Amino acid sequence: MMLSRPFYSLLSFTVLVGLLVLSACETPEKVLKSTSIEYKKAKATQWYNKKEYVKCIPVLEELIGLLKGRESVEDFYYMYCMANYKQGDYMISAYHYKNFFDQYPNGVHAEECLYMYAKSYLQLSPKPDLDQTYTLKALEAFQYFFNMFPDSKYTNESNDAVSKLRKKLEKKALSSADLYYRTQNYKAAATSYENLLKDYPDIEDNEKISFMIVKANYKYAENSVFEKRVERFKHVIESYQSFKYKFAQSKYLEEAQKYEQQSHYLAVKSSFEWADACPLGDKERTYKTAFAEAKQQLPFIADEKQKQEFSDWIERGHFMIVKNYFLLSEMKKEKERETALQKTVQNYYTFADLFPKSKYFKEAEKIFLNSTEQLKKLKSNG
Repeated sequence: MMLSRPFYSLLSFTVLVGLLVLSACETPEKVLKSTSIEYKKAKATQWYNKKEYVKCIPVLEELIGLLKGRESVEDFYYMYCMANYKQGDYMISAYHYKNFFDQYPNGVHAEECLYMYAKSYLQLSPKPDLDQTYTLKALEAFQYFFNMFPDSKYTNESNDAVSKLRKKLEKKALSSADLYYRTQNYKAAATSYENLLKDYPDIEDNEKISFMIVKANYKYAENSVFEKRVERFKHVIESYQSFKYKFAQSKYLEEAQKYEQQSHYLAVKSSFEWADACPLGDKERTYKTAFAEAKQQLPFIADEKQKQEFSDWIERGHFMIVKNYFLLSEMKKEKERETALQKTVQNYYTFADLFPKSKYFKEAEKIFLNSTEQLKKLKSNG
């Protein structure tokens, strides 16, 4: 009996639909329950080729365990690594790509898997403003890949990836340094900017970063205690010199120069402020240090008012040495008092020779006369 064409077409369509339904019913759970390894191999491969990675991953995972020690699982393990990567499970793929290379270092997929190990961490690398742990892991992985395959076909792609990763770290480091500056943590800002130039000498913002080192150092010195200000203002001057050497035509040069000029002045001012604040027993030493600082910085001072201030501070400093030795003598016992009074007299002579017309002269002379009188009494009592 002959079947009509319409009936035959309907039958073919029904069979096709039936096959599709049966195929659709083949779930990973059903395949995993099967006792046929060949069936599992076929389904895992079929799903992998059809890019149905969610389905093939559990079956591949079981096959690797079942076949290990019985036959090679290299191809299935390769598919398992790739499926996890294409599914977007980069943490898992990174682990297994590296494990694959360790197990099959001479295998046909070894080079690709080591490259994909690095690429998995590349995918995990976040935006520059977030934690960059995975960026660092990616760079380590690419470096390992370069070491193992220096002439790889993936070299160009790897170099591009490394450049992008380093740019992220640059942006992260720059953002951190800027944040330190904005929150007035000037020491950390200056150090971070300096480290940026060491770690990324070719960074695009090199000029501005170099300027920010000067600015952050100035702010740090400005907000320091008297005892530390001098050395920190000197560091501003050093950082300015470095900046000027690199960027003689910089748009930031004029502002940087203001910080440098002010630092010459403030180094001296801070030196005298520290001398004023230090204990009586340290006055002579600290004032003499301030005198030396004034002499060193004077050639760099253009402002006449500031030069006059230097002269006034030196004059007052010499007077204060006289006065403070006298004050010290009043706090000492008899034997020690005599030494302090002798120092008072000696320093008075120095002061009188240097500043015979000083506004402090009368007070200094009064101290001198008082000291000589006390010395006479001490000697007569002795």
